[in-house]
Amino acid sequence: MDTVTYPDHHVAHFIEEHFIPARVEVKKDPQLMKEYYVAWTPTIVLTNERGTVHYRVEGFLQPRDFVARLSLGAGRYHLDRQKFDQAAGRYEEVAARHPGTNVGAEALYWLGVARYKQSHDPSQLRAAWQRLGNAYPDSEWTERSKVPG
Repeated sequence: MDTVTYPDHHVAHFIEEHFIPARVEVKKDPQLMKEYYVAWTPTIVLTNERGTVHYRVEGFLQPRDFVARLSLGAGRYHLDRQKFDQAAGRYEEVAARHPGTNVGAEALYWLGVARYKQSHDPSQLRAAWQRLGNAYPDSEWTERSKVPG
């Protein structure tokens, strides 16, 4: 990550715009590895100011994929904080920028959740999940959206 991903201009700009980065040498602090359940490096943990984990990225990713995952993480942070409009905006952006990818599918799944939680209108959830099913019929995220009933 240090030689390819982190030095990338888009990665650096996205992190600077959306996060307060802190690098921790977890190998030198086994307690942190336990606290944040780090089994492999690199592991990027997105937390709030109290250290509550909202999203994690594990393993090496190319710059474009890394930014996509960080963007999903930002969406999850907003969703967890009940800032549903901000979460939905982030998920819409990820879905638009990464069509045909696992990240795009995951974004549509969570978009449905954010829109439903914002409106309490099941049609919002169904619309996003129908879009997900149409675009990604074989995705695990489509499978997750199939509610029995």
